[in-house]
Formats: sequence, structure tokens, C-alpha cells
Amino acid sequence: MKIKVLAAAAAMGAAALLPSPALAATGGFYWSPDGSGNQSSSLQNPQSGHCYTLEGSHAPFYAINVTNDTMHYYRSPGCSGHVGSLTPNMSGNVTRYVKFD
Repeated sequence: MKIKVLAAAAAMGAAALLPSPALAATGGFYWSPDGSGNQSSSLQNPQSGHCYTLEGSHAPFYAINVTNDTMHYYRSPGCSGHVGSLTPNMSGNVTRYVKFD
């Protein structure tokens, strides 16, 4: 009996060490790259924890977060210098560097 319990515990411990797939926010994140307010650029199901650099000629960008995760925007490359956040279904001005929970 003890051997079965130990074997099960060992199997569970080994499974915990396996790499897990990257998580992604579900939905879209849209922004206006030219400052017009028309969201013509987007990220679909963005990977959580990845720092994205928004492309466009007019920063800050007007954006809407239609994902299920909070998006944070940052002052500097590599997503450093936190500025603010957009929760799901929120819109507003954001900086060039963004990351999702």
C-alpha cells in the first residue's frame, strides 16, 4: 500500500516539473497607430507575460482591451517603468510597450 502511495506522489511531483504551455489572453487588443482613433492594428490572443512593442507613428496610442486579461503599459523597452493598466473591456491612451497578465 505504501509503495502505491509513494509511486503516485512521485508521478505527481514529476508532472509538476514538466514545462507548461505559455498562457495567452483570450480576445483582441486594438489600437490606433496613427492617432485617428480608428483601431486598425491589433493583437489577437496575446501571450501573457510577453512585452509587445506597438507599431505606429503616433504614440501614445488610443487602444481598447477586449481580452480577458489586464494589459499593463510601460514607459521603456522591455516593459520597464510601469505607467498604467487597461482592464478587460476598457479603453484609453497607452504607451508603445504593453504586457498582459
